[in-house]
Amino acid sequence: MKRTLLTLVSVATIAASATANVKMPALFTDGMVLQQKTSAPVWGFADPGEKITVSTTWDNKTVSTEAASDGTWKVKVATPSFGGPYALIINGKNTVYINNVMIGEVWFASGQSNMEMPMSGFPYGTIMNGPEDIANSTNNDIRIFMASRNMSFKEENELDGAWKTASPKNTPQFGATCYYFAKKLNAELGVPVGIINSSWGGTPVESWIPQEYIKTVPEYSQIVKDIAASSPIIDKRNNWLKQKQSVSMFPRPDLGDGDLAKPDFNDSKWHSMNVPGLWESNNEVRAFDGIVWFRKTIKITPAMAGKELVISLGAIDDGDETFFNGELIGHTNNYQADRVYTVPADKVKAGKAVIAIRVTDNQGGGGLYGQPSKLKCYTKGNEKSAISLAGSWKYLPIAELSRGKLYKFDIPTMEFYQRPISPTDLSEMTATTLYNAMVAPFAGYAMAGAIWYQGEANVGHAEEYTRTFPLMVKAWREKWNQGDFPFYYVQIAPYDYGTNGHSEEIREAQRVSLSVKNSGMASTIDIGNNKNIHPANKVEVGNRLALWAFKNIYGKDVVCSGPLYKSQEIKGNAIYLSFDYADGLNAKGGTLKDFQIAGKDGKYYPATAVIEGGKVKVSSDKVAAPASVRYLWSDCVDQATLYNGAGLPASSFQTTKAW
Repeated sequence: MKRTLLTLVSVATIAASATANVKMPALFTDGMVLQQKTSAPVWGFADPGEKITVSTTWDNKTVSTEAASDGTWKVKVATPSFGGPYALIINGKNTVYINNVMIGEVWFASGQSNMEMPMSGFPYGTIMNGPEDIANSTNNDIRIFMASRNMSFKEENELDGAWKTASPKNTPQFGATCYYFAKKLNAELGVPVGIINSSWGGTPVESWIPQEYIKTVPEYSQIVKDIAASSPIIDKRNNWLKQKQSVSMFPRPDLGDGDLAKPDFNDSKWHSMNVPGLWESNNEVRAFDGIVWFRKTIKITPAMAGKELVISLGAIDDGDETFFNGELIGHTNNYQADRVYTVPADKVKAGKAVIAIRVTDNQGGGGLYGQPSKLKCYTKGNEKSAISLAGSWKYLPIAELSRGKLYKFDIPTMEFYQRPISPTDLSEMTATTLYNAMVAPFAGYAMAGAIWYQGEANVGHAEEYTRTFPLMVKAWREKWNQGDFPFYYVQIAPYDYGTNGHSEEIREAQRVSLSVKNSGMASTIDIGNNKNIHPANKVEVGNRLALWAFKNIYGKDVVCSGPLYKSQEIKGNAIYLSFDYADGLNAKGGTLKDFQIAGKDGKYYPATAVIEGGKVKVSSDKVAAPASVRYLWSDCVDQATLYNGAGLPASSFQTTKAW
């Protein structure tokens, strides 16, 4: 690649400009990537009325403007075909130099934890081939801006973050889906690729939608009103919180709470909460990250005394330390793992006993949230006589995690219960808050398109998702003012969500959302993990997203999708299914599986499915007059069998409306 070299300005010059009048958002800093062959907006802050000039070293041209009354300013610069490194020079009352600027392809990435999941992995999930790919990742033409987490009730124009270049030092922190998408684009196109990754794990789609759009959805009209009423109360609560002592979250903080595990501790004035359930559903706790103690008194019968005891607590979000009569019996830091601990026989005495749990929640939902049937206490080998632990527990929050700091509450006065309560919470789970803080600061930045990986947090609300997800795409496009830019998203993978899980419905909501203009969906039906919501194979996720870009933007002759259900034709006792992207339709392993068929009564039966003339024929002896077919219609999918000739799997689907 041809390079235009630039002598970098001194660190001293840059440091001097940092405190001057002209200031640039974190997005416009050294190492940034600008979209090629476009009119790219550049913006910043200065004194009201201050004259600003922006010069570009790739064409030695200058554009000028004046800062508005609120101190903001914006210009547009014409960018050439890919290349670099270049510089931007911003002059006002001071001069700001932005060095090492590359011109190439820019994409905006967002979503929840599967977009956020770093190349280094999570404690409860690894990236396939991650260590090897990190070690070989050095590439000056792959750059990712990692946005800091933030939330707000109003639209913000700044967000912390930094541009980083792919290297063994930086790549471990890169979102894996982003990295592999960028790597594929760079390898095939031979141009620099910049990804802005602004994601937050465990968050629902409504958090990413602007207020003026989400208020049109009936389910959220009241929340928008509550946000207006809550803002002054939230400010009051934040000021109240800042008056508390802050301590480090890691390593394990000493909060003077050791006595809370003891059986004789007086918890009579503690408030009560029904368990299991995330504490966000409790009207008093609601959106809360930090440390909460739970206590429950049980009765050990004479028949149980002197025998090894099993304490089963189900899943706890995120980490726990569990005590029996003041003694630690186990600890786990994995919100997906069921807790099953044992108490030695010599510690099991007849009479009252106290189970105390110190729960630490770092983000999103918190508390004991597993299935009620899993909360029980029983003598080992005699589970049929178990004592249920579901129901009322005493609880006390003792420290709150807010904006990276852990604020300590006074335990004797139960200070938490005194905090101001607002109609709704400033939380990453609250509608609009993440758009305001994590999308609005980037809206308008010139880019090729957006990629999105989210949906797990909206399982159970699929019909609503068919309205809110397309609404989010519409809102972003209008806020960006860049037309109907490409929007490619990942269909969530199968996973065991438990008795309340219906992820197949969210997958269907995502499939039907392909009606959104200039959108594309990468199915992960075949690369999920029923036991881990964070599948390891992010290489294939990034590559499948890239296929849509290659086909629709970059003019590559590729197949961008697996078979997508198009229509059905009923012939006698069989239904013939037609698909888009169906060239080379085939059954992996030789046999199509997991098809179901139903008559007008809506009762589905396992069906026989075969490929005939480029279509799939589905039938069952139990359904004489069929009306509908569905495929891979469950939370957990053992295997996908319907593929096209490009080796891409068909999405799960239902031929009639699912709601």
